[in-house]
Amino acid sequence: MKIIFALFVLMTVAFSSAHYMCGPNFCNPNYSCVFDGHNHGCIYGCGEMVTLTQHVVKEWNVDSQHYVQVEVSITNHGPHNVNNVVIGAADGTLNLRDQTSGSIWNIQCLSSNDFTLPSATPTINVGQTFKFGYINKNCMANLYIKNIHYC
Repeated sequence: MKIIFALFVLMTVAFSSAHYMCGPNFCNPNYSCVFDGHNHGCIYGCGEMVTLTQHVVKEWNVDSQHYVQVEVSITNHGPHNVNNVVIGAADGTLNLRDQTSGSIWNIQCLSSNDFTLPSATPTINVGQTFKFGYINKNCMANLYIKNIHYC
């Protein structure tokens, strides 16, 4: 009975962390919740209108721990300005060096390994790129655009 209960709890946690609300819908990881002012929808990879790219700036080892410094660029290729941008981390790959502000910068941290644009820069205009950075253990995290609203 304990094993069945433990399996139930694990499956509940896995399901709840794998999906998130998008208006009346649920989106899977790596899908973006897009709101166009009228409707919510889940689009794989944000439909190429808003892209997230990462590249490793620096790598080093301290004792036996490997670290990477990563620069993240979010570019708006679409026909509309976007706001309410939420970045998610999938697969448990986000493992910041520590929980201080020195491990991630130029982005506002939310709960559950999610991030949003800082209040000083709440919108990415058409053709603009927003950048932030972080230091992760081992390798770069699997980040994706979790939510955007078109202005």
